[in-house]
Amino acid sequence: MKNNASESYTGTIDGFLEHCSKLDTNEVEQQIKREEKEECLNVIMTDCECSLEEAEEIYSEIALAEVKESMEQLLKDGIVKVSGYNDEGEPLFMLTELGKQIQKELGNQ
Repeated sequence: MKNNASESYTGTIDGFLEHCSKLDTNEVEQQIKREEKEECLNVIMTDCECSLEEAEEIYSEIALAEVKESMEQLLKDGIVKVSGYNDEGEPLFMLTELGKQIQKELGNQ
């Protein structure tokens, strides 16, 4: 059996644990992201009765809104700050001292 997360496994618990230990975690994470996006697109197409192209546009708008909301919260919490603006007038962000401290603590876990 390949080390593919989408394949079914049959066997003992010890064999299953061994199988899981050989999986590439980055590959598994990417596969999960692809499957989640595909499912989201299917829901959007069904609920909005739209094409795949339209669903991808809606998905991108939702993802952008979530990132914007997250960045606003990080700014509010003092974890990031605006460090300048790019040529298009979009803000550039950097970690504050609090943000650097949090990053360091998360890196030590």
